Amino acid sequence: MSRKVAALTSDDLESLPERCQGCLFWELGMPRPIDLELSADELAGDPLVQKAAWWRALELETTVPGRLLRVDGEVAGWCLLGPPEAFARRRAPVPRASDDALFLATLWVEPAFRSGGLGRLLVQQAVKEAIRHERRAVEAYGDRRHRDAACVAPATWLLHEGFAVHREHPRYPLLRLDVRSIARWAEPLEHALEQALARLARRPERAPAPVPHRTAPLFRSRASPPRRSPR
Repeated sequence: MSRKVAALTSDDLESLPERCQGCLFWELGMPRPIDLELSADELAGDPLVQKAAWWRALELETTVPGRLLRVDGEVAGWCLLGPPEAFARRRAPVPRASDDALFLATLWVEPAFRSGGLGRLLVQQAVKEAIRHERRAVEAYGDRRHRDAACVAPATWLLHEGFAVHREHPRYPLLRLDVRSIARWAEPLEHALEQALARLARRPERAPAPVPHRTAPLFRSRASPPRRSPR
């Protein structure tokens, strides 16, 4: 089974699930399709155009705001991420994301591909992006009453993946994953091994220290007491 993660550009948006194509919840703060119970036909057209426009603007300003995960060529999941200021601001009392963090807005894995570590793979992509942009953490909202087709990841799952509650909220706490504590996720194991070997190759080789020449025995035997001469 081959797994491949690639940048999700504005040209790839039609690869997303139909509800995600027309959802502008994170981009423009519009109601979620799950809340409006819109059909696929009602979601087509204008919402996708607006989504693509927002996507292209962010691509030009900072970064490609998404990753697309394929398994054996089939779309298995995706995530939306970027600087917090690029996304629609949530209404109080939902806490604001921190300025020093990369914001992981949403993450989705198709039901047929779950329980295979693909969600964690997408989190790792967010960690890599945070390191690349010199962000100290990855932050995401968690939903304590998660619905399967919702736009917010389950809080219990994020906690299981290493996130911790950063700012509390009864329904949507802001969770944070410190990049410094999981920097080992930033690169695959093979690449980390190559780096370690390269560092060793650059180290000057030290000659072994000479063994001092010993003239005395390593262990001294206890001297026998002098014998008294007979009188």
